[in-house]
Amino acid sequence: MDDSALTPTTPTDGESDSVFEMVEDVVDVVLADDLGPTEPEDRWERRQRILDSWTAIILALAAVATAWATFQAGEWAGSQSDAQSASAIQRSDANRAASDATSEEIVNSQMWLSWLQAEANGQKDRAFFFRTRFSPELAAAQKEWLGSVPVDAQGNPAKVPAGTPLDLPTYIVPSRINADMLSAQAEASLAEADRASSNASRFVQLAVLLALVLFIASVATKFGAPKTQVILIILSLVLLIFCIVRMLLLPQLL
Repeated sequence: MDDSALTPTTPTDGESDSVFEMVEDVVDVVLADDLGPTEPEDRWERRQRILDSWTAIILALAAVATAWATFQAGEWAGSQSDAQSASAIQRSDANRAASDATSEEIVNSQMWLSWLQAEANGQKDRAFFFRTRFSPELAAAQKEWLGSVPVDAQGNPAKVPAGTPLDLPTYIVPSRINADMLSAQAEASLAEADRASSNASRFVQLAVLLALVLFIASVATKFGAPKTQVILIILSLVLLIFCIVRMLLLPQLL
């Protein structure tokens, strides 16, 4: 085998100079200020250039708007999930509070009925025993209920008024108030989840319409008929403006 075939060849000085000269010529042509005037473009080229420019603008705006609509749809979907989770937790807490309130109301009812029975049987000491064990809410309602009836030194009434203190508006169990408040919060969170779901759906619809804009604008210049190209570009532009205006009117999440 000839050893010269394995020896790498290096360009000679003349060849290197010719390569550099070619590069310099290209740079001079590109950066030259004394180029001659270009030939005037015909109507077809000018129309195509204008249509291509509008198509590029529409595609750029539609791509940005599509990305934003997709982002907003995801954010609102996450907000919906958070609101639904909060509603479930609040509903569970409301159920526990309602159960506690029911237990307190049963105990208060039994305690008051025992007091009433002892009072009806003339068992003053027994009635006093039950009355001193009333809950603060029941004691306040009992005091209002016996407000117009004379009582002895131990607080026993001379007679039992009509009705019960449990029916008075002042008799309110705190757990019941807490249960109602948590239930209202659960309903508010659920309504917030519904609003978030509606907003997410609207942004998804806008993303679909913007995808249609991208499709129409991308195929507009592929048609040979000038009227068809113009109609498609105008259609995509009108649809893009509608989507952008609609998007700006919707609530945004950041």
